[in-house]
Amino acid sequence: MIAQLLNRDFVLGQLAVVRAHLELDPGAFPELLAEIVRTERSETECSSGQRGGVEPPPAERRGGDLPELDDIAFFSRSPLVSLAQSALERYVIDHGLPTEALDPPDLGRRAVPDLPAVADQSLRGVAPLSEPDGRRLFGAFELADVGWVASMIAAGTRVVRGRHPFTPRPAGPRPMANRARVVLVGDWGSGLPRARAVAARMRTVLEDGMSRHLDQHVVHLGDVYYSGWDWEYDQRFLAHWPVATGEAGQVSSWALNGNHDMYSGGDGYFGHLLADPRFAGQEGSSFFSLHNDDWEILGLDTAWDEGGLADPQPAWVGERLAASGRRFVLLSHHQLVSAYQRPSPALGVALGPMRASGRARVWFWGHEHRCMHFRPHGGVAAPRCIGHGGVPSPMWRDHDEPYPAAASYEYRAQRWSGLEPWALFGFAVLDFDGPTIRVRYIDEDGTEHANEELA
Repeated sequence: MIAQLLNRDFVLGQLAVVRAHLELDPGAFPELLAEIVRTERSETECSSGQRGGVEPPPAERRGGDLPELDDIAFFSRSPLVSLAQSALERYVIDHGLPTEALDPPDLGRRAVPDLPAVADQSLRGVAPLSEPDGRRLFGAFELADVGWVASMIAAGTRVVRGRHPFTPRPAGPRPMANRARVVLVGDWGSGLPRARAVAARMRTVLEDGMSRHLDQHVVHLGDVYYSGWDWEYDQRFLAHWPVATGEAGQVSSWALNGNHDMYSGGDGYFGHLLADPRFAGQEGSSFFSLHNDDWEILGLDTAWDEGGLADPQPAWVGERLAASGRRFVLLSHHQLVSAYQRPSPALGVALGPMRASGRARVWFWGHEHRCMHFRPHGGVAAPRCIGHGGVPSPMWRDHDEPYPAAASYEYRAQRWSGLEPWALFGFAVLDFDGPTIRVRYIDEDGTEHANEELA
């Protein structure tokens, strides 16, 4: 990823250039012009935590209205902003603008000298500036073809309004061995060097399973950045996926739908990602099930209808619940519960019968870029957030600080870059052995920082 496109002021500045260009001919893209104006107002009014989907830093850590995070790791929840970031990156690529590799930063207390903490590329000749308050800005940059970028963003907004149809049939139920391994990673599709390091650690786990002849499955819990275009899947996801082309017969691959996957309308997710032979078992559907004698895994689409379950998923969940006496592992992109954000109530309501059954043993989700365990909640014995697969997120909290009331664990290891403490990326490994699941939580350095047994 390019440093300038992870800087809030830079991205919004370019969006303002596009707006000014459109104002010269308001009839060209009137809906896009109106959406840019609404987005600029929204970005000005909302808090930093709402913008990036993370909690703001403690007041004593940062002065001013915006944390430094917005200057170096700006991941907005606005579809239009994400589409602008995608369009600007495509502009850089297609117009051959020169970039240069960023040197790994001074990591201070945690030395991992070969991996930049955030972006790994920078536009050549657009130097960062340091403000007195420590914010990092960038110098002048001029788009040579504003209309090209405007057209790309406009195309994206049109596609979103005419999003890919929801596939109403699930993938056929997939049998899974009683002794099996399932690897889970969330919000991994950034393509950053540290995300690729996570893929390498996942690969090590899979090769161990291959040597032991385990039945293995790898599941992505959604979000390929910035907007889920075909080329973003190619560059940030498929090129680095830990299951190699030609290994589909040894390890099955699965991918949930995320909000960023839908920002370009979902065509890239349904028509490109799921068309890759490694994901053939998903049969083009965004919801699926795996089962053995004791357990059933349900992969849910909570992004097509953001924060809810598009029909016929609620009825399908009920059918799976009635079909056997198995216990369930639920997988989704959006969260059931949160310590820092407000979950969508629609998701909990749609899964009411499942939660009331007492058979929802564990629920894993992404969306929030953290690794966090929650106490039993809403009929689910073990709710777990593992959205820390590949998006830089700050870790302001120290190890000895109390967990929020709803939480039983939060991974707080820090990787320092300059003055910023960053959370480590990671993933989860579920080893099924009859009625027992042993879960290991592994970070980008290969450290197993937590484990548990679910039975």
